[in-house]
Amino acid sequence: MVTKAQAMTVRFFKHVKSLGFDGQPYRCRASGACKVWKTRPLDFKLPVKFGLYQSFYIEPSNAHEWEPE
Repeated sequence: MVTKAQAMTVRFFKHVKSLGFDGQPYRCRASGACKVWKTRPLDFKLPVKFGLYQSFYIEPSNAHEWEPE
């Protein structure tokens, strides 16, 4: 599980369950700065890139699916 502190410092993450065709877990890398809010201290939003064209955010709602590498 990715925490707020890890999202602000770690740059590479791997998926907990899903494996690629080569048997290795999916990997992604941070593609921008982690966004945090003063009014919501536990909330964060980290933009990440997966593959050549896919990008998404690691947020508290899906942080349990990823772990730092």
